[in-house]
Amino acid sequence: MPVDAVGDLPARGVPVIAWGPAGMLRAAFLAGCVDFLRAPWAPEELSMRALGALARAQAAHVFPWGETGFQGDTFVLPGGPAILTHHEALILRALLRSRGSPVPRETLFLLAGGRGAPGRTIDVQVASIRRKVRAVAPAAGRFIACVRRQGYMLP
Repeated sequence: MPVDAVGDLPARGVPVIAWGPAGMLRAAFLAGCVDFLRAPWAPEELSMRALGALARAQAAHVFPWGETGFQGDTFVLPGGPAILTHHEALILRALLRSRGSPVPRETLFLLAGGRGAPGRTIDVQVASIRRKVRAVAPAAGRFIACVRRQGYMLP
């Protein structure tokens, strides 16, 4: 869909692939889109990107303490749901998409709305995500790892 028509669909858990001029890429990802096509694009490109987005959306995230997934902004764990804020859910989704690789604090800061001090804002939100997940699944511990001078990651 055109990037200016995205609205609140990503916030409601609907995976959206937006399209538009290259200058709208940042806005599309900040809105929660799963992918972005620069105009002009071909139907074959949309088809392949949609198949990839669908595969990623359906993939369960398996950890030693159980299988997890999202329902809207709620992170569902074996012990029950961890209710996250919208920005916390965006941060956790980014970490899940990049599992095994660090995600820079600056990237997470943009996903968190880009307000406040970059490092401190992300540290507080990551601590909140850890606390909420640990309350439901104590075995999860500190499942979000801090990688010095690189950002955060999920092992």
